[in-house]
Amino acid sequence: MLLQGSPRTRTSVGFVKWFGGINKKTGKENEFGFIESIDGDDLFVHASQLGGVMPEEGNFAVFTVDGKDADKKKAVDVSICSNTETFKTEQLIEFLYDIDGFQKMIASREYRSVLSRLVNRSDNSWALDFLSYTLPTSSSARFVVGQMIEDWDQQVQLLDRLSIPSITEADKICDFVPSRYFDERYDKWIDWLKSISQSERDLFFEHKIEDLSLSFVLACAFESVIDQADQLGAHRERIADFAKETFQNAFIAKRSGNISIKLHDYVRNLYGQKFDGFDDFSRCSAISPHFELPRIKQKIANRDRSFISDVARSEALRGHPEAFVLSKLLPLIWDGNNDLSVEAVFFHELWQAMLSDQLDIRDPGFMKLFPSCGTFGTDLSCEATYWSKGEHCYCRNKKCRDPQVLPDLQKSYLDYNVYDWLSYFGRNYATAQQPSRRDFPIKLAGYFNRVKELHRVLNCRCCGTLMKPDFKYSRVEVKIYDEETGLYHTEPFSAAYRTTVYYCDSVGCTERGDKHYLNHCLGSKCSLIVDSRDLQKCSNGFYKCSCGSCCKEHQFEAEQRKRQLEQMIQDRGSRRFGR
Repeated sequence: MLLQGSPRTRTSVGFVKWFGGINKKTGKENEFGFIESIDGDDLFVHASQLGGVMPEEGNFAVFTVDGKDADKKKAVDVSICSNTETFKTEQLIEFLYDIDGFQKMIASREYRSVLSRLVNRSDNSWALDFLSYTLPTSSSARFVVGQMIEDWDQQVQLLDRLSIPSITEADKICDFVPSRYFDERYDKWIDWLKSISQSERDLFFEHKIEDLSLSFVLACAFESVIDQADQLGAHRERIADFAKETFQNAFIAKRSGNISIKLHDYVRNLYGQKFDGFDDFSRCSAISPHFELPRIKQKIANRDRSFISDVARSEALRGHPEAFVLSKLLPLIWDGNNDLSVEAVFFHELWQAMLSDQLDIRDPGFMKLFPSCGTFGTDLSCEATYWSKGEHCYCRNKKCRDPQVLPDLQKSYLDYNVYDWLSYFGRNYATAQQPSRRDFPIKLAGYFNRVKELHRVLNCRCCGTLMKPDFKYSRVEVKIYDEETGLYHTEPFSAAYRTTVYYCDSVGCTERGDKHYLNHCLGSKCSLIVDSRDLQKCSNGFYKCSCGSCCKEHQFEAEQRKRQLEQMIQDRGSRRFGR
């Protein structure tokens, strides 16, 4: 059934703009009003066209447009929807058969809301019949079924009327198909995905992956429909958690396949059908990369030094924050180097990795080793130290909300942070008497925070490349273990101590070698960055922050002037009111 009618008479929908009210000239109740149509026209409507119903402002209406008088279009044969449960839908169905009208209705939030209430009312057989008829050819009908029908059984009933090839022929990326339908008919969808070309599969997953459930994505990986980790999209993090837990169950709790992540039963059944134990599963191509880091941590826990070469060989792990930090930090500690030497060498290695784009300091993976306490935002790590006088932990002179620096070896080593790893290997710095200046892991956390906070100004303003710190090189003697000989030897190592002066080292840059001072303002309650490229020095040779702070002498003078001004204002106020 297609909508018929001349250009001057057609079915339309709209909302009552106003109706009735007292006529100022006659003093009587008006018997007319106006309806604003979906096309934006104001249509005159008389009470004689309403079938005895008195409309209210905002009521949904279906009507015929009488356009015989081009200057005064009228709405005739009007059906007012004052109650969605009892509204007769015959005239609305006629409108919905018009492709343009149907599309306009679902494109508008107001009209879509009315349609949603009508198709989901207790007796919605009219909608099911209409949608069943139009579903194969109408994208609007497919949208209503997939996005608006609230009864899941009705959704399945309607979608099952279509074969998967007919669904995908009309919409290759399946925009309208709800996520649950892929789980409900997972076997048919996977068979279809296997039947199409690789380019068609790539297109499907590129557009649909984020709408699919974790269960369906895992099933696709088990069946090798997804065979690359980079196809997992937004599910990468959750699948990494899934891999970690299956690894933990296999090697720690010995409960292979028994995981706590909520999945549909069909995934668990498919796991049992496709894999002969964990070793077989760990070779699943799309998921196997997520086992690299757990295996590294297992080797670390066993003090197996081969993890260092594993990290060096793996392109993914070389740039992974946890793998990088642990591979650079722990061997230095195992080899008996003192904290100052470890600190200096590690900071140097970190900066070299940043300069070569191997690491991004803003990668959230760093937060797993150096967790946040929330004291100064969730993007910065906890720097808590315990002060016995107040019996509280403080982060940069602020009371720490949730200290994260105390080791907890009761959890799985797969979840260890840097404090846990150090404690695991007998280097526990979490003592109440030890302030932050001597607390090695907290100094590491503070260094990461500092680089993160300065990161936005660390690029050269001329060429845009990351500047280098003005390293104060010092030859540090570092003990290193030789795997081939099984012996320790010492090597001199150039270590970076200073990170307040930076310069560009890019060949061809006109500002190459120019040194710039970058630091945080030391003024009270100021979080601004002191950047010598923008600021002048005070008479004592210190850069003046825009807050006015520079050095202790001028800070003292500023505080004195502030107190004098406050006292002057107070004195004037007292004299004014005769006190």
